[in-house]
Amino acid sequence: MDPGVFRLSTPGRLWRTLAAATVIGTLLYTTARGTDDDFPLGPMTQFAFSVKDDGGEIHSHWLEADTAAGTHVKLPMDAVGAGMKRAEIEGQMTRIVRDPSLLQGIADAQRRLHPGRPPLTRIYLVHQVKTLRDGKVASTSVRNRAVWTVR
Repeated sequence: MDPGVFRLSTPGRLWRTLAAATVIGTLLYTTARGTDDDFPLGPMTQFAFSVKDDGGEIHSHWLEADTAAGTHVKLPMDAVGAGMKRAEIEGQMTRIVRDPSLLQGIADAQRRLHPGRPPLTRIYLVHQVKTLRDGKVASTSVRNRAVWTVR
């Protein structure tokens, strides 16, 4: 045996095996039953999907707004632009559609984060669907899923 080689003791091997089995078991369980909240030992589903080449749909969401200056802008979906990160907004999508008044928080954050910019007067949650045919975009539809007039 090489004198520079260190062999783990039986308890050391057992501890490492149990630790690895626990992590792998947790990953398998949360992959089958977990949510994005379990990340990094669970799914990160907003990135883990495939789309059928024929008839598959690609869904995307973003925020747009009218301003007091009379312009219509696309809001950046990050903590600096909208006051919330894209994943936070996408995670609340169902709630926002049910209760558009939740968009008021974005207007408030915009006002606080960017006091020199014109205030938002109306916020739109926009939903785009691209339908694929033979792996290429065959049609695109865009609609507002929620609209909120800022107070």
